[in-house]
Amino acid sequence: MATLTITYLGQCGFLLDFGAVRIVTDPYLSDSVDRLYATPETPWRRAYPAPRALFDLMPDAVLISHDHGDHLDPDTLIPYVRAGGRAVIAAPAPVCAALGEMLPPDAPPIAPARAERPFDIGPARITPVACAHTQLHTDDMGRFYELSYIIRVGDRAVFFGGDMSLYDGLTERLRAEGCRVLLLPANGRDEARTAAGIVGNTDCAEAAELAAALDAPLYIPMHHDLYAINGCADEDILAAAARAGARVKILKPMEAIEV
Repeated sequence: MATLTITYLGQCGFLLDFGAVRIVTDPYLSDSVDRLYATPETPWRRAYPAPRALFDLMPDAVLISHDHGDHLDPDTLIPYVRAGGRAVIAAPAPVCAALGEMLPPDAPPIAPARAERPFDIGPARITPVACAHTQLHTDDMGRFYELSYIIRVGDRAVFFGGDMSLYDGLTERLRAEGCRVLLLPANGRDEARTAAGIVGNTDCAEAAELAAALDAPLYIPMHHDLYAINGCADEDILAAAARAGARVKILKPMEAIEV
């Protein structure tokens, strides 16, 4: 059985290296949010610099969960294409037109992703799953604006949540897929952030309880350490995991774990 190596890139970015295929999720490898959106009320400031350029990661596929700037980042994707990157870029179908207009004309293929319509990248079977951020949002064709992804290579199934909240049926859906590695946001939500236009996610307790309910051998938190105004402390993540009986591993930028 080939080893899966998971490397944390910050925010919701991971490199999943299955050996035969390399998949990057939500690469935010610039400071575009800081430059474009920081205000005195919402002082977006990266806690650490982008660790690598996307081109250097040599992905075969890039999975985008939704169109917020720290997930679908022009300052990450455009330099990647200009450097000659040719990975397939998958994104929710309703945002693909805007993504295509954003990228240079010689961009690699864009795969419009729709919930419960699997597609293959090499040996990887990728199944998009409806994602609630914090609610389920669809266009007039019923296509979801936000997606999570189940990434399966052989008997290994990884769930990448993206920016997500829990909804009825999600736990059962993931249990049916046998998802044993969970990449889940832990930063949560509150009234102050909502009032500032910051859309929330699962909090420490919800992420830990989902991992415990699925008896997952590994839960890796994300979206918790890059921006102080929309994060949470490591000790809160660890305490919530201990209360729920979940097995958690907090990764630092460019730290890798073999599964």
